[in-house]
Amino acid sequence: MIDAIRLDPADDVATVLRPLEAGFTATLSGPDGHTRLTLREAIPAFHKVALADLPAGTPIHKYGAVIGALTAAVAAGGLVHVHNLTSLRARGEGAVL
Repeated sequence: MIDAIRLDPADDVATVLRPLEAGFTATLSGPDGHTRLTLREAIPAFHKVALADLPAGTPIHKYGAVIGALTAAVAAGGLVHVHNLTSLRARGEGAVL
């Protein structure tokens, strides 16, 4: 069963397709085939999970486009959401890849 999807090789995050619990090893489908990632925390359905350790300030790519920048570091398998991501699109900066 596929638990999350990554659509572009440049993506820093995958989108979880159903609620997943901390410690679960998710199967991700992406342009490079299937990979597995153990979740550090619960990830709600349709939220983003970090695919690698990402320091604060990292521009986050989803669907090949920058969607925001991290306000705090996120470890691989961690939730990327409004508590640690600021939108660049809302400020008119996100259209640049």
